[in-house]
Amino acid sequence: MLWALLAAFLTRKPPLVQAAVVGLCVGLFVATAAQANEREPSIQSTALLVLGWGCVAGALFYAGLMFQHRHGWVPDEPGPRWLYGVYTVIWLFGILAAVMALIGAGGFKVAVLTVVPLVLVAPPALQGIRMGLHRAPA
Repeated sequence: MLWALLAAFLTRKPPLVQAAVVGLCVGLFVATAAQANEREPSIQSTALLVLGWGCVAGALFYAGLMFQHRHGWVPDEPGPRWLYGVYTVIWLFGILAAVMALIGAGGFKVAVLTVVPLVLVAPPALQGIRMGLHRAPA
């Protein structure tokens, strides 16, 4: 029940807020994965990766939300399945990026980029996993 409430906290925000959160998380995860084997990652390359990938991912996510909104979905209602699926894929990619950084030369210094984004997207991702595992009655 608590996870559903936390998931609703993010998924019922306006589309622009959701897109900004998704974009920032994706950017941080990509930067972590790209620099997993860098002992001394530069701040400039990290910022470019976060901004570049974040803007692309955020824009695509926003376009998807706007498309869904034009077809009758309102942000106050629970989101469609694809919304939770996207959060789940992003969350799993973030976990993979963190593990790659911890195993690689980047270590904890690079893996720390994923801590806050993983916590942010965990509730809707876990809700998406729960929705995916739930079978409709026959």
